[in-house]
Amino acid sequence: MLKHVSFLTRDLTATLAFYGRLGGMTEKDVVTAEGYRRAVVRVGAGRLQFFQIPGEQPGPHPHWAEHIALHVRGLRALLPQLRAAGVTVTRDLQPSPGGRDMAFVLDPDGRQVELLEDGA
Repeated sequence: MLKHVSFLTRDLTATLAFYGRLGGMTEKDVVTAEGYRRAVVRVGAGRLQFFQIPGEQPGPHPHWAEHIALHVRGLRALLPQLRAAGVTVTRDLQPSPGGRDMAFVLDPDGRQVELLEDGA
């Protein structure tokens, strides 16, 4: 079972706000023994962990094939709110292969995030 996936971030505060808008809940926001800021965000049953380390920069791939996928509720209403907040939409609202609403956006570090309407 997957515990978490970990990423570097330039701005942990902005990253936590972004994933919070998508329904993520910050479980941890601490400073490590090495002096790095680390946070864990719960998204559904999974976790995303982010480190802000001075001098280290994230290097996400710009292609949508490398991405984080999240179920969200109310994607049709959420997408205009994200745009108004300055979030870049890289693939506009469209049907997923399974027929649900889907869109892709960039997180604050330029990481592709697939938003898929939760069918629950």
